[in-house]
Amino acid sequence: MSKEPGIIEETKDAIMDDQHSIDEKAPGTPFMLVALSYLAVLAVVCGLLALIMWVL
Repeated sequence: MSKEPGIIEETKDAIMDDQHSIDEKAPGTPFMLVALSYLAVLAVVCGLLALIMWVL
């Protein structure tokens, strides 16, 4: 049984490869990285806002 790389390994390989663009190696990865980045930033901002409101 062959072991296929998971999404994390595939994304790491696609980012580190200088000869091919990330979209060629792992289609859909750029959208996933951008979407998750926006969600992470939104979560941090909401957490900071909640902390400020709780302290005041």
